[in-house]
Amino acid sequence: MVKRKNKISKKELILEKSINLFLQKGYNGTTIKDITDTVGITKGAFYWHFKSKDELLETFVDYYESAFTNTIIEEIRKSKGNFLTKMKYAHKWATEFAYHNRDLCVCFLTLAAEMVGSGTEIEKKIRRIYIKYRKFLQELLMIGKKEGVIRENLDIKIVSNVINSLHNGSLLEWYINYNDIEGDVFARTYRDIYLHGILKKGVNEN
Repeated sequence: MVKRKNKISKKELILEKSINLFLQKGYNGTTIKDITDTVGITKGAFYWHFKSKDELLETFVDYYESAFTNTIIEEIRKSKGNFLTKMKYAHKWATEFAYHNRDLCVCFLTLAAEMVGSGTEIEKKIRRIYIKYRKFLQELLMIGKKEGVIRENLDIKIVSNVINSLHNGSLLEWYINYNDIEGDVFARTYRDIYLHGILKKGVNEN
């Protein structure tokens, strides 16, 4: 989780252990018994904190939205500087968050993939979170357009989709090859590639 206390509550522990189980078995493959056995609690104790496994999933999604999506948007919006400064800060913030909350980030990504096509309310919520993040990227990209540093032929909406897909793919690649990839070099290379692709020729990327 984002900030580890000396002692976490039972509800937080259930959520934390469930993240590990969802990564191992997927949401649909994880049972309440899997969770209670892993946490070391009774089913009654589980239902004291969560009405159902679906409520646990919704709590996880809400937590991710609050910890990552809402926080990065707030942090970058209040930061000073031009487009490149804000974009690089957003990238730095996101990669540092992923480094300190690896399982949380990958679990959200894999759960999003698992929920696609389910037609459930949780799928709609996950889509809204992705839309919120892409609109934030579009907001940043519009700053770049107004400053005249972004290529004029680019569709800002599509660029936001591409950057988000690069983020998701890079996160998964890093997670799978964690012991073989130098994280800071990987993150910097990913950033430089997409910035080079959207900036006009001659713009100083440093």
